[in-house]
Amino acid sequence: MPIASLFLLVLLPPADATGDVAVAFEASLRHELGDVSVALAPDTLVTPAMWQGEHAQMHARFVAHIVWEEKDRAIIELVSLASTPAKPGVRTTRKLLFAPQDSRSERGRSIGLVVAELLRESPPSTWMGPPLSLASPPADRLSQVAIGGLFAMERIRSGNWAMGPELTYGFGLVGGLRLEASGRALFGSLDQYTEVGGGVGVAWSFLGSEHAPHALGIGIEGDGFRESLAGASDNGSNASQWNAALGAGVSGRLTAWRWLRLTGRFDMRATASGMTLTVGEDANRTTYSVSRWRPAVALGLELAL
Repeated sequence: MPIASLFLLVLLPPADATGDVAVAFEASLRHELGDVSVALAPDTLVTPAMWQGEHAQMHARFVAHIVWEEKDRAIIELVSLASTPAKPGVRTTRKLLFAPQDSRSERGRSIGLVVAELLRESPPSTWMGPPLSLASPPADRLSQVAIGGLFAMERIRSGNWAMGPELTYGFGLVGGLRLEASGRALFGSLDQYTEVGGGVGVAWSFLGSEHAPHALGIGIEGDGFRESLAGASDNGSNASQWNAALGAGVSGRLTAWRWLRLTGRFDMRATASGMTLTVGEDANRTTYSVSRWRPAVALGLELAL
């Protein structure tokens, strides 16, 4: 059973997590509540940080923690995490006293009855809606830090594309909004074009599935880069300059496996200035120029941290 689908996570002392106490507890709980999803685990293996807090790693609607205060006295604490940040999880505590002659099965059955009673007494709001953060993926998976490696292409003039690697870094701000930075190195063999630079921008994911494993967004980005152009001649003529660009486009992300995403982007960039290189003389003169309007595409993988 995936831990994400749990209704109740029960933390028991290691000696009670298996055997008569555990079997009787689960049978008693199911008799009272029906076929609910329950998982039992030793409290020495499941630390509080694993099931509560912003960076929790486990899902469950309720967590019950059973501790033996004395040999015949148990403390049962029920924590509900199906709440909002403004209304933190509800904690309820109950003490249960046993007679020395009570068997382990009887103790497990009684603990199950008390936990079922505490669940019934929980506020209605704790029974509805997803858990606040028992390690379910954040409501917006794109709000996390993400590092990507892409293959990028940019049309520098008609019929001529520069290609090369691009590294990206994204950091979530609020909701589907995130800050992005990138660095790229592009090369065009036809005109011996090179471009090295980077940029920063903001992207907004306006469409996404539950927990945002997949998303479609729009964004803008400003770039600064050094570009150079060399003509196909024997005199070694070339031109280079620093340039800046402003781009806007659409992007999409598709989660392939856990934190690994396939990501793609299409942009239209407008540069601050163009560049022209003239090679040869008179009738043999050839002029190379770079467009100021440049469509660009990129495709690669992204790792969410």
